[in-house]
Amino acid sequence: MHASGKHSRVDAIGMMACLTIALGLRLAVILIRPNELTLDRDAYLGIAAGIADGRGFSSPGSSVPTAYRPPLYPICLGAGLTCFQTSVVVGGINIIAGLLAVWLTARAGSRLNFGPKRFLAALIVAIDPLLVWYTCQPMTESLCTFLATFWLCSMISSPTGNHREVAIRQLLIGLSFGLLVLCRPTFWLIAALYALAWIAMLRRNDVENPTSRSIPVLSGWIWSSITALCVVAPWLIRNWFVFGVPILTTTHGGYTLLLGNNPVFYQEVVQQRWGAVWKQESLSNWQAELESNIEKDLGHQSSEVQRDRWYSGQAKQHILATPRLFAAAVVHRIRSLWNIVPQGDATDQVGGWGISIVGWFYSLILTAGLIGLVTISFSSDRHRWLPLFVLIASVQLTHLIYWTNTRMRAPLTPAIALFAIVAIPRKL
Repeated sequence: MHASGKHSRVDAIGMMACLTIALGLRLAVILIRPNELTLDRDAYLGIAAGIADGRGFSSPGSSVPTAYRPPLYPICLGAGLTCFQTSVVVGGINIIAGLLAVWLTARAGSRLNFGPKRFLAALIVAIDPLLVWYTCQPMTESLCTFLATFWLCSMISSPTGNHREVAIRQLLIGLSFGLLVLCRPTFWLIAALYALAWIAMLRRNDVENPTSRSIPVLSGWIWSSITALCVVAPWLIRNWFVFGVPILTTTHGGYTLLLGNNPVFYQEVVQQRWGAVWKQESLSNWQAELESNIEKDLGHQSSEVQRDRWYSGQAKQHILATPRLFAAAVVHRIRSLWNIVPQGDATDQVGGWGISIVGWFYSLILTAGLIGLVTISFSSDRHRWLPLFVLIASVQLTHLIYWTNTRMRAPLTPAIALFAIVAIPRKL
């Protein structure tokens, strides 16, 4: 009992230390850059204001329904705006989500039998520069990271137990996945990848008694899928009713695809030396020309769905017309997703010493994460780590073709942190 009590105190101290550091850093960046809390780069605040005002999920400043952005984050913001000021809502949601991600990372580490090392993984999430930086901005990084960690924690919990425990686990898996894809549609690829991975592992006999386990696994998938579909269904039905199309994701995918696959981007960024960014003047000119062309082709009254399809069509034409440049852009996107230092305007905000610290941090963490990933790939219990592999693969595969920058990697931080601590010897 004494030993158990001692371990409990150590665990409590470790967890509180990680949460305190996470809270302190996030409050610090908010205090340093308070204006960022109300800078609406991605129109989330504009949509949220419409929800709070009773205009529904509509384009900023209007009552025109939209499906341009995923719904979860604006809905959370809109709910908060009915009671609090914008800066309090943005900061509050991002901080709470950030702390939950830290806590759940430690929980996931415990379920992977890391012992005290799980607090190092939690600490990595607590101090990660991307997650800390985007706490002060109305963007999805913090919320999405929490939901990704929630899904990971649900997936790697023990599949054994009584009927009630198994049912709760399946419910949490479906709930977390449904919320995750409502925050970022990128993660829809998880479902296909996870199913394919399990089929492959069963065929290779990587799981003990695959025949006896296949039925419970399939049953779990069915119940989790039903739960996830129940979570996502209101968004799909609303879009079907409003737009006449059952939109499961958003109407933003076509533009995102075209943004990363067009001649101007190829010339301005892909064909230049690494580190080149798309200058704002050139981007604005391209957007203006794009708007002119879309009005010429579709008219002034084109719908979001029509515009989304037009963007996708244009992107596919560019990809097919210049396959070599597309391949170069794919390589560029891979490098962008795993970049270790800020680029563009961010370099002015961080400063030279800050860039060096961030570079060293990510060099260490990503190298350790890669070592851990390879180590686990050859271990006998790799099937327990399958959710982490799938989470990382889903983001990387999606961003082979869609517009990519380093912040898209933020939700992968807990998985990377857990892989990274595998590289640490059991006895230091």
